[in-house]
Amino acid sequence: MGFDNYVVGAVSLELAGVLTGGRVERIYQPEREELILCVNRPPVAGRPPGRYNLLISASAGRPLIYLAEKREAGPGNPPAFCMLLRKYLLGARIESITQTPKERIIRFDFQTSGELGLKEARSLVFELMGKHSNIVFLDGMRIVDAIKRVTGDMSRVRQMLPGMEYRLPPPGRGVSPVMEEETKDADVTGRSLEYYDGLAAEGGYAPAIFFDGDRAADFHVFSLGVYDGLRAQVYAGETAVSEMLEAWYESREARGRLTVKSNELKSLLKARLDKLYLKEQRLEEDLAEAARAEEYRKTGDLITANIWRIEKGAGRVALEDYHRDGAVRTIDLDVRLTPAQNAQRFYKLYSKARTASVVKQKQLEETREAAGYLEGVAHFLDGAGSLEEIEGLREELIETGYLRPAKTGKGKPGGNSRHKAQARRGAGFAPHTYTLPSGAQALVGRNNAENDELALRVAAKTDYWLHTKGIPGSHVILKTEGGAPREEDLFAAAMIAAWHSKARGSENVPVDYTMARYVKKPSGARPGYVIFTNNRTLYVTPRLPGE
Repeated sequence: MGFDNYVVGAVSLELAGVLTGGRVERIYQPEREELILCVNRPPVAGRPPGRYNLLISASAGRPLIYLAEKREAGPGNPPAFCMLLRKYLLGARIESITQTPKERIIRFDFQTSGELGLKEARSLVFELMGKHSNIVFLDGMRIVDAIKRVTGDMSRVRQMLPGMEYRLPPPGRGVSPVMEEETKDADVTGRSLEYYDGLAAEGGYAPAIFFDGDRAADFHVFSLGVYDGLRAQVYAGETAVSEMLEAWYESREARGRLTVKSNELKSLLKARLDKLYLKEQRLEEDLAEAARAEEYRKTGDLITANIWRIEKGAGRVALEDYHRDGAVRTIDLDVRLTPAQNAQRFYKLYSKARTASVVKQKQLEETREAAGYLEGVAHFLDGAGSLEEIEGLREELIETGYLRPAKTGKGKPGGNSRHKAQARRGAGFAPHTYTLPSGAQALVGRNNAENDELALRVAAKTDYWLHTKGIPGSHVILKTEGGAPREEDLFAAAMIAAWHSKARGSENVPVDYTMARYVKKPSGARPGYVIFTNNRTLYVTPRLPGE
């Protein structure tokens, strides 16, 4: 949604009611285009005192204004604009806060004390206009400075430079696309712009965040018809609009941080997997070459059997190959070697290729195992819904040696990563929990550490363990309370296991299951790796209970 003229009007009205009469105690500029004004409001006319943090951002991607619960300190060396505001506005009294009618502009008027103690008027104008948003400091109508100076090269229509006269921007489109959609059938619904203008004039705001399931879909200060069917979280109280805005933007920032952290780890995993895939391809090629080992041995045997027929110094010889029903075979020889030495040369090539075949085969198995493990981590990363889950996966990769621990202090790795990972897993163990129609519970690991915890420590011996067959995914524990599980519960748990796997979008997914007593972890195995016996397989379509 963002700030349309109605949201700006609601914020302006709220700020006027809360901050008018207050004095500016501190000013910070934590970001290049962001301000925080700390305002102390004294008790007036029965109104209790209060301290507030007014957050104003003219960022092109996130222009906003509201009273923030949290406050961030600015940089050690405040920017020039911040120092200018501190010079004139520290201790200033807020006289009024108003919205330019039907525009996304809020004006703060201050009363300050000049150098001789005389009262002086100053103003701060905040324009919420997308990429053209700005914060302008005025003396009367003269621009003292702006947080974003606009030169003639940047705009021929409207410059924003010290000493110039401040002019309002051309009338803009204060009505958002959502409001246009809301009012397009006003003849039928009665919800016209005039209707909402009347609500705004009466202060009839009902700030709310609208949810589509668990996802915050949008916000507004009116209960709009276009959001019918969505769950509304309504805010009330003196600072209701600010509380709504802070919740909305903090949620978006959290999602943004989650995306950044997730993408960073995804890039690292992709790079690791690409190397493993390339290594796997080359090992397969080496094994194909090593498959010629038997041919080297047969060639040595053929030379030995016909050694009396081969002249010393011969570079090539044609012999009847008894391995191929007497077909004539031409063999290239080393002219520097005797026939017997040529035979030994082929036996050595055979021995070398055979040894390489054993080594390469083992390396290929280890490479495929490592790739499978990282594919599993990538699957858990795709489903991670919190920074805690992503950090847990990062710690797991550090513990298994795929990532280096972050450096602290003087470039030294930060502590014992294994102990840190164990402590974090112990504190953050929170598997997905599903209640089946019968009342039985199914627990699902969110990562390999939780998979181990569920399978090896949480599960009772009589509980059932499930996992997709040969497909990366979560371990699932079906709690049986010591009894035999119902067939429908096994199928429901199997569908949960398929849903929490890389095969979520497939059908007829194979899921292995067995009693937890038959699940073991080999010594030194990677997180999440277990072996199991006495298992059977179900074929199901991925689905969660209730879907």
